[in-house]
Parts: sequence; structure tokens; C-alpha cells
Amino acid sequence: MPDLGADLVKQVVDAQVTSKADRVSASRVRVVYRNVPVGVLGSLFGVAVLSWALIYIDRGSTIRVGLWFGFTLVVAIWQLALWYLYWRSRPADSAWRLWAGWFCAASFVEGCRWGIGELWLAGPGNINEQLWVLLVACSASASAVSSLGSFTPAFYLLLAPATIPIAIWFALQGDPQHWALAVLDAVFATAVSLLGAEQSRSLAEALRLRFENLDLAEDLRIQKDRAEIASAAKTSFLAAASHDLRQPLHAIGMFLGAMSGRRLDAGTRRLTEQIAGSVGAMNQLFDALLDVSQLDAGVIQPRPDDFAIQLLLDRICRDYVPEAAAKNVRLVLQPCSEIVHTDAALLEQVVRNVLSNAVRYTEHGRVLVGCRRGDPLRIEVWDTGPGIAEEHQVNVFQEFFQLGNPERDRAKGLGLGLAITQRVANLIDCPIRLWSSVGKGTRFTIWVRRASVAKALSPVTTEAPFVTGRGLIAIVDDEVAIQQAMQSLLASWGFDVVAAGAGEMLVERLGGRKPDLLICDWRLRDQETAMSVVERLRSHHSGEIPTLLITGDTAPELLRQASETGLLLLHKPVAGGKLRASIGNLLRVQATPAD
Repeated sequence: MPDLGADLVKQVVDAQVTSKADRVSASRVRVVYRNVPVGVLGSLFGVAVLSWALIYIDRGSTIRVGLWFGFTLVVAIWQLALWYLYWRSRPADSAWRLWAGWFCAASFVEGCRWGIGELWLAGPGNINEQLWVLLVACSASASAVSSLGSFTPAFYLLLAPATIPIAIWFALQGDPQHWALAVLDAVFATAVSLLGAEQSRSLAEALRLRFENLDLAEDLRIQKDRAEIASAAKTSFLAAASHDLRQPLHAIGMFLGAMSGRRLDAGTRRLTEQIAGSVGAMNQLFDALLDVSQLDAGVIQPRPDDFAIQLLLDRICRDYVPEAAAKNVRLVLQPCSEIVHTDAALLEQVVRNVLSNAVRYTEHGRVLVGCRRGDPLRIEVWDTGPGIAEEHQVNVFQEFFQLGNPERDRAKGLGLGLAITQRVANLIDCPIRLWSSVGKGTRFTIWVRRASVAKALSPVTTEAPFVTGRGLIAIVDDEVAIQQAMQSLLASWGFDVVAAGAGEMLVERLGGRKPDLLICDWRLRDQETAMSVVERLRSHHSGEIPTLLITGDTAPELLRQASETGLLLLHKPVAGGKLRASIGNLLRVQATPAD
């Protein structure tokens, strides 16, 4: 699988190599180009006013002023042309030096235009003309702080030729009045240059902070993408591994079921029971993984209702009293008359997992279960167990995290209970939190919305008695070992069985007989699915055929597709008792006449 996250990181690193050196400078150049129209129009307005004033003062300066005004128009056209070409080409950040060079050249010519005008237009001995020229030139230089201050090289190349030559000329005149003008011009140029430098520094710092924030945000996005890719890869791997492992385990369970109905000597039966125990442990792990997959796939949908919380807590605590008593631990339930509104079955799973942990890890003292009134209601489970260190508390809801079980003893659990608990709690909008102190114990709190009307909890669903009548069951599974195991088990229960690896093969082997029940794997070879097998059988036989889907897939998308069929779905490996009850229910529904 290609490392998409690494590719994304490489792109960002490559971008940062250029951006750290170039992006700030490119943005500063972009600012000065953005200000070109305003600067050029403002400069032309100032030149027009100055030209009118000079001609008004001295009609003999008309030609001189006209030539200078024409030079101003040429410079303005050049600057506007640069502005147009820059925004049309939209240059990359790495090309900022070329465009900065052109703009600096235009700024230098602009400054020279002002410097030439100051020396050429102001006639010697005419202090009024000199003051007018100096006033407009200084105003233009001051306005350049805002338009060119973002890029100091261009600003200084305009300011220097616009202020230094006239200051030198004033100083060379030899009279106090011109010396004063020279000093004022020098002070003005110094102050304006410092303002331009400060503006440039402030802008550069703001741009650096902006790009650092953008880089940080981009880095976070990359890390998020990499985490999502890694999570998807993990999910895909677990789904594939789970499917491949479930197949032989399902077959082993079916063979064990078939063997249990036979007469065996004591040694063989003891060995069979040991194998069954190991298979049961594997089933426990796979069931936990399936719960995680179903929650991630969105297959489990909550069905909230109003019910009395005491009935649910009574039933849960009653189931754990024997285990607690065997350890001399008191299990205490405080009564509560409150009514809550949520999915009763899913809330029961959450409370059971929390209480199971409390009883398992408490060696002495007591486990207390109770509720605190309020909206929402708080269900609390207190224990006097060893407690959880603060640095581990953030990890207890993660998959496969266990404390005090480095040898991975399965008798101490699998490390999936609390991970599933938190997922289920989030699904039914019942937040769960823990507080714990080492050596003193742990408290779990579950928040549940209150309701106003009490309703009795639905009775716990029990397996219906098995239908003992004979019938024809068709099996479709692409694993030969599973076909043989299912045939052996179902035959031992008295059924006629026809097994095949694909829908077309099943039709041939049935020879026109209509099965009473179809047991089909969800995903078969050559892109065939259980639904295509069902459709094939429906095309050969009139009426519906009860169908039981069995799958070893745990991929979220496949789970959603299978659940949307509306058919009964079991997950490999299937315990014999659960399979027997499911077959009995489906055959009973078929045998019951419609109302």
C-alpha cells in the first residue's frame, strides 16, 4: 500500500524549503504591486498641482515643466505596465526576486524624476518655487511610506535620489535660509526612512507569524490524514485477518457440535471439552472485535425509550452477586426510583462492562452501585480495588490496554471491554468518566437523560425451543471444511442437508427440490454474494425461502450492506446453541400461518 502520508509530508517539506526563505519576501513584493495604482494616481495628482503652481508663478517655465510632466507620464505608464504584467502572470513565490528587481528599478527612476525636478524646476534665487517643489517632493516621499514601506529596497531607492541631491544643493548655497532647508530636508529623509524600516519590519514579522500558523495548520492536517490512513489500513487488516481466522474456527465449532452428540469415552470427551473451551475463548475475542467493527460501521442503531432504571440495575447486579460473593466482596445496590430515556439494551451493556471490571479487580471490600439525582441522572459504580494511576487513566478506554496483566492472561479479560463501553456510551449519548486513586479504588460515572413516564423494561429475550421436525436445509459456503462441518452438525440434528460452494452448484444438487431453509455465507467466490444466491433460488421456486446469513467479515461497509438486507445475520464462529435456536425460529415463522 503506498504511503500517502509520507507523500503529503514530502510535499509540505518541499514547500517549506522555498517558503521559509521566499514566502515572506514574495508577500512583501505582492503588497507593493497591490499599491501601484493608488501610488501612481496620487503621484500624478501631486505633479499636476505642482506643474500648475510653477507655471502660475513663472510663465517662462512652461516648457521646462511640460518636459518634466511628460517624463512623469512615461514613468507612470511603466509602473502601471509592470503592475498589469505582474498580476496577469501570477508568478510563483520563488520568482519574487525578478519582479522585485523590476519594481526597484521603477522606484529608482521615480526617485530620480523627483530629484531632477527639484533641481531643474526651482529657479535659483526664487525661494517660492523652491519651497513649492520641496513641499510636493516631501509629500510624495512621505506617501511612499505606506505604498512602498512593505519592501524597503524599493522605498530607499525612491527616497534617496528624491531627497539627497536637493539637500546637498541647499547646503551649497551658503546662506542660512538654504542651510535651514538642507537640515529640514535631511531630518525629514531620516525620519521617513526610519518609519519605512519600522513598517517593513512589522509587516515581515506579521507575515512570518501568519506563515508559521499556516504551516502548523498544514502539518496538523497532514498528521490527521496519516492517522486516518493508518486507521483505515489497520481496520482493513483486522477485517481480512478476522475473516480468514473465523472460517476454520467456525468449522471447528461445527465439528465439535457434531461430536458432542456421539458416544465418546471419558478421555475423548475430556479432550473434546478442552478443545471446546479453547474455541470458546477464541469466540470471546472475535465477539469483542465484532462489537468494535459493528459500532464503527454504524450497524448498531440505538432505540431510546422510557424505563425505570432500578429494574435494569437489579437484573445486572443479580448476575454478578455470585462472582462477588466467591471473592468475599459485598455487592451493594442502592435503590433508585428515577425514570430514564435511552436505549435500555445498550445502556445495560455499558453498565455490565463497568460492573464486570469492578468485581473482577476488587479483591476485598465492596462494590457499590447507585444513582445520583439530577438531570441528567448519574449512574455510579464505586469499588475498593487497587485503583488506577493518573498517568494510565487516559488509556483505559483504548483497545487492548490492560493494567497488571503483562502475561496477557485471558482469564483477566481481553482489554476490549472498556473500549467497547465508551463507544456504546457515545452512541447512546451517555458520557462515561472515571475517577480513581491508587490504593483506594475507582469510581465510574455514566450520565443518562431522565424521562417523565415510567415504563416496564421489556423482558429479556430467550431462545425459543428448537423445532424438532425434519426439513431440507441448503448450505452455500465457499469453504469445503465449513460445508462438511455444517452437514455433519445439521445431520446429527435430523435434517436433510445439501451443501455447495456457489448458487448455481446448489441449484444443480437440489435437483428441483425446494429447501425449507437456506444458510448462506455473505461473501462467496467470483464476486457472488448471498443475495445473488437468494435471487437464484427465488427464480427456480415460487415463494420466499427463509434465509440465514452467516459471515466472517467485519469490514464496516460489508457489515452495513449485510444488515440492510433485513435477513437474520450471524457472525462466524457461530456457537451450536445459537445456530440451533436461529434455525428453529426461522422454521417456526415459516410454519406459522399468516393472520
